[in-house]
Amino acid sequence: MADLLEIEPVLILMSDSKYIYDATPENFAELVFGNSMRGPVMVNFWSEKAGPCLKLWPLLEKLVNEYSGKFLLVNFNADKFQQFARNELAVNSVPTVKMYRHQQIVDVIHGAESERSFRDMINKHLPRASDPLMLDAVKLYQEEKSDAAFEQLKKLYQADADNQRIPLTLIKLMLRDGRFEEMLSFVSTLPSALKKNDELIGLVAHANFLLAANTAPEKSVLEKNIADNPADVASRYQLSALFLLDDEYQHALDQLLAIVKLDRSYKDDIAVKGMVSILNVIGSDTPLAKEYRQKMIDELSA
Repeated sequence: MADLLEIEPVLILMSDSKYIYDATPENFAELVFGNSMRGPVMVNFWSEKAGPCLKLWPLLEKLVNEYSGKFLLVNFNADKFQQFARNELAVNSVPTVKMYRHQQIVDVIHGAESERSFRDMINKHLPRASDPLMLDAVKLYQEEKSDAAFEQLKKLYQADADNQRIPLTLIKLMLRDGRFEEMLSFVSTLPSALKKNDELIGLVAHANFLLAANTAPEKSVLEKNIADNPADVASRYQLSALFLLDDEYQHALDQLLAIVKLDRSYKDDIAVKGMVSILNVIGSDTPLAKEYRQKMIDELSA
């Protein structure tokens, strides 16, 4: 990883620390997305009107200085730049802390959580000695040696269980390889904390949809099953998967919402997780996503 101190001089220094910066709508892309290609960038969305933000600020400054440039802290005034924060960055409350890596949000904490929570967030995304070996395994996969790649990744994970990038990489490659049942079996062995990872939940939802679609009969058969028995949640889930493959998002969401109404606990909340996955794909600010997110919330709170 390149030295995080090699930052463009146009960026605005926020405090006496050389690891803390102040972002605006004009420099956000360069400051956050650009530097996230070199290492982790933590963005603190704050407001001077919110007491928890003022409580959190010294903790984050303490941590970034303690880690001495292994990550950058970027403060963004979500009250001053409210429209940009909401419309472009999907920040609707403060404090919200997001970790960026490779131009992607890789972690989020809402509220002034404990110091341990923020340390865990930071440590999760710092470079580790096992990273180069993980990349070697990916190269094996690219050379069409998938069995060897998967075996190497499993051994790496046993040796460095704290590196969450290893199991996530293995799961992504299994998904890409069409090994859905093997992937889901591996996921079942992971610790409960990792199973709550948002990216992992999305990957599992995707695998479940593909597995259901691969084993599903024709749509007409499923539609007849549902007409004969509206409570047939298995047919509804398979039908939602087929609709999703055809990019018929609303029809897929309708079937999943029906499952939530009939049997929310079906296959470990598979319908709820599937809805969340689809809503993330179509975009949180689209009218369809807003409509069905509210429908899901109403149903879950009923």
